[in-house]
Amino acid sequence: MTTALKTSGGNPLKSSATRYPFPHRFWQSACLVGMAIMLASCSDNDMLAGDVTGYNHMPESGWSIAGFTVNGAGGSNAQPGSGAGNSCCMSFPKKWRPGMKAKVRWFYNHKASDPEATPPPPQEAEVEIPEYTPKTAGAVQVHFYSDHRVKVVISIYGLGHPRYPMSEEDKKPWVTRTDIGDE
Repeated sequence: MTTALKTSGGNPLKSSATRYPFPHRFWQSACLVGMAIMLASCSDNDMLAGDVTGYNHMPESGWSIAGFTVNGAGGSNAQPGSGAGNSCCMSFPKKWRPGMKAKVRWFYNHKASDPEATPPPPQEAEVEIPEYTPKTAGAVQVHFYSDHRVKVVISIYGLGHPRYPMSEEDKKPWVTRTDIGDE
């Protein structure tokens, strides 16, 4: 005599233990544990990210910056005596270390005092990045000067803030604001 088993017709209320055999549940659990480990390791990330911006320190008669990159992250154009808009984003180490450098590439567009002048060729420089901490790290700010010189600063502070990590001479034509505290 044979006995036929009656099934519930695919009842969705059955437990996962009766719907899936042991190997399936094992691999599913292993994948969840693996994902949890990967997510936990992301929280100890050694990198930070910041917007990229630029400042053209050249006089009004100087060259405009048509575009630039910092370690491959793009920045926008900047007229003489003005700042470039923010571009997103560039990653950099959470912890600064001595001798840390950035590669900056830029090209010129036109000269306000002589629109017909042929711009200099594209430029490239590797520059040291001044010290920052995870607490003071923020935007990647590139400064362009008349003599094809460039500087890179990583800071949460704006160019006019008393804690901006640059000398008053290098800030010109911008000046440190006196209406905000040195907090």
